[in-house]
Amino acid sequence: MVFKPNLHIVEGGVGKHLQFTALFDDLLKKYNEPKLCLQSSYPDLFKHDNRIATSEPISSLVLHDFTNTVYYNYNNIFFNEPYRSNFLKGEGHIIKHWANMYGVETGDMTPNFKINKKREKFLEDDILKLGKFILVQFTGGQGIKLENYDEDNIGRNYKEGQQVVNLLREALPDVNIIVFGHDNEQEPLLNTMAFNNFGGIPKFVDKHDFMILAKYCLSFICIDSSLQHMCSNRTFNKKGVVLWGTSNPKMFGYENNVNLLSEYPYSCIIDPQYIVDKFLKLEINE
Repeated sequence: MVFKPNLHIVEGGVGKHLQFTALFDDLLKKYNEPKLCLQSSYPDLFKHDNRIATSEPISSLVLHDFTNTVYYNYNNIFFNEPYRSNFLKGEGHIIKHWANMYGVETGDMTPNFKINKKREKFLEDDILKLGKFILVQFTGGQGIKLENYDEDNIGRNYKEGQQVVNLLREALPDVNIIVFGHDNEQEPLLNTMAFNNFGGIPKFVDKHDFMILAKYCLSFICIDSSLQHMCSNRTFNKKGVVLWGTSNPKMFGYENNVNLLSEYPYSCIIDPQYIVDKFLKLEINE
């Protein structure tokens, strides 16, 4: 009998994909496979993971093109989607829902992705030049542009990022602050470094490089977006402050972090001084 692997399909944003990595080892054990086969919205996220056999874009069959025969190469096809389950009722963490859908027990509810080791070695000197640094992210979401913002409805974005940066600068003058986010998402923050342009030289160029930076940061402050999932990788052991607007830490967050809820519904409104005070009380491993 010819061996046919299983196929796992994942949709969504970068953060959701990183959360799915929490199940990788459990899935390998459950299905007794040497490696996993994936189709996803961000297949490049997994190309450096030695637990992955294939990582491809979602095929046209998912879009109801039944002339595509690629799926005949697989034993079982799993498209377990928490966003089409009781998870939408706020009943527990997304990783726990995924585990239940697969029928596996996962003891560690944190991402478990692998970084590009060759790229990490290549960037080693540049990372050392950064000195001590923290990471911040105050906006997130694909395709968001400043001119299209309806600021009253961007519920997870935090508008007072510059005030937070100013307070951090006063308290930690010797620590660099690196901003994660697309250029079209926000106005530049003063007294910070944009992750893709240090001193006019773009050395750190994409999300893979930022996943590496997450390993070396002192800590982080961010909204509910991809940065919290990068820094919460179980092998990095980072603690940070996460700002929550319309989303819920019980569904998407991690207990290791300080999770601050908005003072008002449907918006991310939290006092900047309160955020920095909580951040400065963190026990950070330098």
